[in-house]
Amino acid sequence: MENDAPSIGILGLETHGTNYAEVLTALDCPPVCGADADPTARREFRERFGATTYENLSDLLEADLDAVIVCTPTKFHEPTATAALEHGLDVFLETPLSHDLESAENIAAVAEETDNICMVGFYERFRNICDVTKSYIEEGYFGEIIHIHGKFVRRRGVPGRGTWYTSKDIAGGGALMDIGGHLLDLLLYFLEWPELSDIMATSRSDFGHHKDYSYIYMWGDDGDAKMYDVEDSVTAFCQFDTDTTATIEVAWATNSESEHSYTIRGTEAGAFLDLTDTLPEVEPVPDRRNHLELYEARSNGTDHFVNSDVVAPSNYAYHDELRMFIDAVRSGDRPEANNIHQGLAVQRIIDEIYRAGTDD
Repeated sequence: MENDAPSIGILGLETHGTNYAEVLTALDCPPVCGADADPTARREFRERFGATTYENLSDLLEADLDAVIVCTPTKFHEPTATAALEHGLDVFLETPLSHDLESAENIAAVAEETDNICMVGFYERFRNICDVTKSYIEEGYFGEIIHIHGKFVRRRGVPGRGTWYTSKDIAGGGALMDIGGHLLDLLLYFLEWPELSDIMATSRSDFGHHKDYSYIYMWGDDGDAKMYDVEDSVTAFCQFDTDTTATIEVAWATNSESEHSYTIRGTEAGAFLDLTDTLPEVEPVPDRRNHLELYEARSNGTDHFVNSDVVAPSNYAYHDELRMFIDAVRSGDRPEANNIHQGLAVQRIIDEIYRAGTDD
C-alpha cells in the first residue's frame, strides 16, 4: 500500500474483527483503533495490534478516522453503521447487511443521503475462479442461462450454538442469513441482478437445538442450545423476471459431505463451479477447492460431448475484497462490487424466502 493509507477503525473485536485486522495489517493498512464492550477483547486486540481501543462507538467516532469496519452482532449493524455514515465515515459491514429488511433499507437510505461508501463483505465473488466464471457468462459462452443450482451445506457447522448466532432476535435468522447470503450474492451476481417473480421455500431445524447435537469442532463457543430459535437448513425454488430459475440448498448441519457449489445450465453450455472451503474450526480436515468444469455438446464429425477443466490460480479473496475497500476510501469513489445496492438486493431475497415460510 502507499503511505497515504486511510485510517480505519474496527467495531467489534471478537473473531471477525480480529480477522479483518490481520488482513488490514497484511495490506499495510493496520487498524488504528477498535471498540468493544468486552474489556478482555479490548485488551487482547490492543496487545496484538498496538491499536487504541474504546468501550463504545461514540468514542471510536471521535477518533481521527476515514472509515470503520463493523463486526458487531447483526442486530446492531443499523445503529452502528448509520452513526458512522452520518459522522462522515465510509463503512464496511460484515455480512449480512442487517438482521431484517427494514433495518437494511434504513442503512441503505443513510448511505445514499450521506453519499459515503458502504460495502458489504460478500467475499466469495473475489475468488479468481468466480471472476473466470463471470467472464464466460458475460461473453455469452453459456448462451441463455436457464437454471442455476446453488448449494452451500456443512456437515456439522452450526456456529456459536446457543449464542447470538442462533438467536432470531439478534442474528435475524440461521443458516440462510449466515452462509445463505454468500450463496445468494454469487447467484445474483452471475445472473446480472434479476428481480424475483416467484418463490417456494421451506426450512427445517433438525440438529442444532438438540442437547445431543454431535460435532467435532465448532466455530465459536457452544452455548448448549440455550438460545436456538433459528433454522439450520433451507431449500428454495426461485423464478426471476428473466425466466431463469434457481434452486438453493443451504444448511449448517447435514449428514453429508460439506459442499459449496453452483451448477449452471445454459442453452449452449453448462458448468460446475466448486468453491468448497471448509473451516478448520469446523471440519477435522479442512478442504479447499477451486474448480470449474465446463460442459458442451459439439457436432464436429460425430456428435460428441466435451468436458473442460478450467485452472485458475488461487487467491485470498478477503485480501482482494478489503484492498478494494481501502482503494475506494482513498479515492472517494464508490466501488461497483459489494456496494450497498447489491447488499440490499441480497437482503430482499432473504426476506422473500423467509416470508415464503422458512421462519415458521
